[in-house]
Amino acid sequence: MPTFAPKGNIHGPILPEFVLKKSITAGAKLLYTILCNYAAEKDHCWPSQARLAERLSCSVSSIKNYLAELVREKLITVRKEQYRSSVYYMIRPENLTAGRKTHSAPQQAKVVRKGPNSGYLNNFRKQEKEKTPPLPPIEQMPVKPAPTVNTPAAGRVSFSLPDFESIWELYPKKEAKGFARVAWVKLQRCGQLPPLQTIRSCIEQSITSEDWQREHGRYVPQLSNWLRGHRWLDESSKAPDIDSERTRYLSECLTAQDEKRREKARSDAEKLRPVFERFLSRFTDAKPMRGPAWGLWSLLHSKGKAPLAEHVPQDNALGVMKFLQTVAA
Repeated sequence: MPTFAPKGNIHGPILPEFVLKKSITAGAKLLYTILCNYAAEKDHCWPSQARLAERLSCSVSSIKNYLAELVREKLITVRKEQYRSSVYYMIRPENLTAGRKTHSAPQQAKVVRKGPNSGYLNNFRKQEKEKTPPLPPIEQMPVKPAPTVNTPAAGRVSFSLPDFESIWELYPKKEAKGFARVAWVKLQRCGQLPPLQTIRSCIEQSITSEDWQREHGRYVPQLSNWLRGHRWLDESSKAPDIDSERTRYLSECLTAQDEKRREKARSDAEKLRPVFERFLSRFTDAKPMRGPAWGLWSLLHSKGKAPLAEHVPQDNALGVMKFLQTVAA
């Protein structure tokens, strides 16, 4: 049966002698060795209780009991710190401080932030680090300086602001002027701003387009968005909108037809006015009821039922409106 020497060949937690002599449970002793292994060269560690329970193959409640034993024996102290659930500080054992002169007795167990000297091997990561020599330094490539961007002076930019004000006065939607000014200056600095006349002509063509006139200009974009989107490059801004021209022509034709229809209605009314006046003269209450009587008589005339003066009897006792309502019924 092959054998081996444990010293130098076993890595991981090792139980210190002073802990072995403590009158605590075996689980608490094992937990102390694991905390020392986590702490390594520091005086504290912060593994979760679930992780510790997994390492010891026990429950979280058992871990809490073991921690209480270690705190009671003044082997560790537990503190709550920000961003961490619990931090476990390793208190220096009494046998390690024996023989050292102290100037004053401590009032309570103090946490000394030095590497523990418990006489056990360091953790596995440190041992592997010592076995593996560090890699040779890598020669760093020289960093190239960032290219400088030649931006125009502030005075040059200020010369374009009057042009911006003229475009702002022309633009139909007066919203977010500050954002529009920033977009204007940025395009001017980058050299992407087209000539002023190009911007003006594109905006004037867009103002007459159907999209910008629909629903009282609801779909007109803000000037800042118009500039950032380079909308002067849109096809609709370069050429007249054919559909818009056709719609405008049809609208003008309909308006002309309506005007002719109203003119014909006025002409027909003037021709019928003398006939209505002769009919109205046969009633005694004609003057105060002239307006309503004319409206009802015109309606009856459009239906071919309008009465004439000779249709009113000599002994008529009805008013003009009552008479017309009788005819309409």
